[in-house]
Amino acid sequence: MFSKLAPQELYQLLLKAPKDAPVLLSDRLEKKLLLEAYKFGLFPWTNKPVSWWCPDPRMILYPTEIYKQKSTRRFLNRYEIRLDEAFEELIFLCANSRKQTWLDRDFIRIYSELFKDGIAHSVEIYEDKRLVGGIYGLIMGKIFFGESMVSLAKNASKVAMIALCELLAPYDFIIDCQIYNPHLAFMGAKNVPRAEFLSILEKKIQQKSGFVEFKSLLTS
Repeated sequence: MFSKLAPQELYQLLLKAPKDAPVLLSDRLEKKLLLEAYKFGLFPWTNKPVSWWCPDPRMILYPTEIYKQKSTRRFLNRYEIRLDEAFEELIFLCANSRKQTWLDRDFIRIYSELFKDGIAHSVEIYEDKRLVGGIYGLIMGKIFFGESMVSLAKNASKVAMIALCELLAPYDFIIDCQIYNPHLAFMGAKNVPRAEFLSILEKKIQQKSGFVEFKSLLTS
């Protein structure tokens, strides 16, 4: 779909796209299409049909700008943080914790394949050895494309985001938060114009992450 257009043509298409509506629609979600879309700043939001979005503005978070609220800091020691140990379980947790969700089995299957490919990753939060929250997304270049967060215990998702930022801060990453969320805005995320995000994306997507294995960041 996207590869049929030259990069500059697609860039111009995205700049003219609706600010708060899908850019494109596709019949189904496919892994190759998904990876291609992320490289150009698009992400899927619904299925049957799959809607592809590139909102304006775009919410991003620089890991070095994460805000650690005093009331949250004590939970950093209360919870156990793990990486990439229960990826699929975390996605199911995200899907089942919402009354309405488009995270169906096809979506979970494809993202699980991306996890096996070493592209999708998870930050998992445990309390008494029970998974109580976390965040998952894709790492491409120096960008963490955040997909979903979940919290079944107090401040679990906040701890996951803080942990993610602390792990990625030394590597000059940005975190794509996709759309405005007051919860993330309070933690330091900010809206930027779509054109600015696409400019950042073009550079960051080409850069190497700076580490060999995401899971090893907890021990490095």
